[in-house]
Amino acid sequence: MKKLIAIALVLLALPAARAQSEPSIASALFSPKRIVKTNLAGYAWLSASLNYEQKTGLKTSVGLLSGYKFPSVIKVEAIGELDGERQTYAGEVEPKGFFVNPYFRYYTRETFKGFYVEAVVRYFDYNFLVPYDYDKNGRIISANLDGTASAFGGGLGLGVQFAIAPRVYMDINAGFGVGMGNIHLETNDPNLELEDYQSIKRNIEQYEDRADIKVFLLDDILTDPKAYASDTKAWADFENKMFPMMRGAISIGYAF
Repeated sequence: MKKLIAIALVLLALPAARAQSEPSIASALFSPKRIVKTNLAGYAWLSASLNYEQKTGLKTSVGLLSGYKFPSVIKVEAIGELDGERQTYAGEVEPKGFFVNPYFRYYTRETFKGFYVEAVVRYFDYNFLVPYDYDKNGRIISANLDGTASAFGGGLGLGVQFAIAPRVYMDINAGFGVGMGNIHLETNDPNLELEDYQSIKRNIEQYEDRADIKVFLLDDILTDPKAYASDTKAWADFENKMFPMMRGAISIGYAF
């Protein structure tokens, strides 16, 4: 009798077990396979982006984030020592340009839901202006350096993604990495002549020998410049500079 009761209980439990397994299989088959998102936090920095994430497994996905950085004022501060005197330098730049971030994610629960670890590659290409003043024959002239900066790097991040409505997801993450890139600065002010450009070149070279500059968060990125001059412009290149890269996002997207 006890054996019959046990068999009956097992048979009664089979439909319930099947009911529990079928939704998980259905979920795997019919759940969203992709999400299109945008970073809401980026708009505060005048940065517009589009993020596409594709499911590749039960706990993995790959994605591509790309966007454009619109001009916005960023204050750059540097602390250096010149001729034994500690000085602070400050200026404002307005970088603009595009960026691309391909990435891979591993979710601890299931794809698109819960906490994840992310490996990301980053490339950007920006241009900007650097304002400066100079004295020519007793007259103060205001001008701008034309600058470009491009870099390639990568890093790791942590995040969490969850549904806030049917097929609407919130994605929050932060990460850290390292990049390597180049900076180019030049001036072609029509108020200057060949001797002025040559003087700028010499000043850059002499300044590098006498100064030790640390830029906030970028350390000694503005060191070892290669300076040049012609009869129409003067310029300097900072090549193969390593620097930290930090990132974060609060994104909202639609899954389908």
